[in-house]
Amino acid sequence: MRPLLLCMLVFTAAVGQVKFRAEEIQAKFGIGYAVSIEDMNRDGKPDIVAINQTQAVWFENPSWTKHVMLDGGTKKDNVCFAVNDIDGDGKPDMAIGADWQSTNTKSAGSLQWIGTKDGFQVHPLGEEPTLHRMRWGDVDGDGRKELIVLPLHGRGNARTDMADASSWQGDGVRVLVYKPGADPLQPWAMEVADNTLHITHNLIATDFDGKKGDELVIASREGLHVLSRGKDGKWSRMKIGSGAPGEVKLGRLSKKVRAMATIEPWHGNSVVVYREGAKGKEWAREVLDDTLTGGHALGWADFDGDGVDDVVAGWRDKQYGLALYRLTGGKWNKEPIETGAMAAEDLAVGDLNGDGKPDIVAAGRASSNIKIYWNDGKK
Repeated sequence: MRPLLLCMLVFTAAVGQVKFRAEEIQAKFGIGYAVSIEDMNRDGKPDIVAINQTQAVWFENPSWTKHVMLDGGTKKDNVCFAVNDIDGDGKPDMAIGADWQSTNTKSAGSLQWIGTKDGFQVHPLGEEPTLHRMRWGDVDGDGRKELIVLPLHGRGNARTDMADASSWQGDGVRVLVYKPGADPLQPWAMEVADNTLHITHNLIATDFDGKKGDELVIASREGLHVLSRGKDGKWSRMKIGSGAPGEVKLGRLSKKVRAMATIEPWHGNSVVVYREGAKGKEWAREVLDDTLTGGHALGWADFDGDGVDDVVAGWRDKQYGLALYRLTGGKWNKEPIETGAMAAEDLAVGDLNGDGKPDIVAAGRASSNIKIYWNDGKK
């Protein structure tokens, strides 16, 4: 038993340390509403894509040279984007949500796309008040991705109590699914996946049930719900988590057990994990931390190499910062990454330098910057 115990102690020490090194690649960027990791020039190296109020840009790996795809051309503010090859030329294009007016539930909210083929000309797609998030996913299982567009509020909603940020009342949010045709310059088909939920702050598009096609996981005031599109084109909704989540990301606690990380409520103070249980049952809810101020960014990855995904969360108010949450010995432990230098509006996770370890990219609001947090821990 002694050699086995020694081996276990050595392994624990090897995976027990996570060290991040911060590198700011852009200062004075404006509000970094959204950031993602994409291979924009198809050289096999992951680049960084971000938007601010008026621009869409990408930073080229490894020099982090900034390339501007869009500067103006949309109504201020750009609030969300999603990258995909829209026109079928093998190069990445981008859908963008703009004209962000968070309390205007009657007008504003523009949807458009830009592509490499015509030098990133702006192609309008539609409008929806408080358009706030978007993802690409193959919801009908035909091998081509659709654009899922998620407003924050339902049309015509109004806040009934100025002291309560969750008191918006009215019709549910229209979860919109846009399908580009063979010619994306022609009008895209659109359908409504759901119109019952409120304050839908974020979503995931993923193969949730292991069958052909993707499902949508929606974070809302009413909890976590999975939207599924049947073969007949009809949508169904299943609740998997109680609470009032804003942000949501999917990770794994083992090869067999999935988990959802959320920030609750929207712009809230708590990091929460929902652990997958029996099929058809709601996932078990556990609060990891309730001390955030303006929580607004989330990610999952196995940062320490122990085979269990860890949660990274960012907040943007007061003494803003980032922290890591690791599950060790059955208990979640919080480890600060940085405080006072990144007012995290959004973050993305990926291996930027090919060393086999996930890194973090964050975009700031009050801090107005883009930073990489290099994972310098042991592999």
